[in-house]
Amino acid sequence: MPSFQPLNTRLITPEKVLFEGEVRSVVAPAVDGMLGVLGGHAPLMAALGCGVLNLTIGSERSYYAVSGGFLQVKDNSVIVLADRAVDGAGVDITEERDRLARLEKDYGSAVERDEKHRLGAELEEARAVVSAAEKSMD
Repeated sequence: MPSFQPLNTRLITPEKVLFEGEVRSVVAPAVDGMLGVLGGHAPLMAALGCGVLNLTIGSERSYYAVSGGFLQVKDNSVIVLADRAVDGAGVDITEERDRLARLEKDYGSAVERDEKHRLGAELEEARAVVSAAEKSMD
């Protein structure tokens, strides 16, 4: 019998279910900081920010770039409803690093407030994708 309580976890986007299974822990980017969840956690709801979702499955870890949405913890179950999510293991890291460099250049030269805001959000998401991909390579 395991010494931990597994968390039945689902990562869902509007398009598909990206992950469904038992995990040892979940670390998620909430809007006000990182949130860690282990078995037996008290019920909660949290708004997701933009960053890397870390799922520990046995001794392995999976990394997903997520942006927006909500996380619910209840009865050793975690549901992550993400507006956008990308599996770091399925990313072409060279392509994403190139995209990140282009976005950084565009952001630096943007003048209009609305364009800066849009590019800033895209830049934050691109950084999360590159980070999830790099962590998946380790």
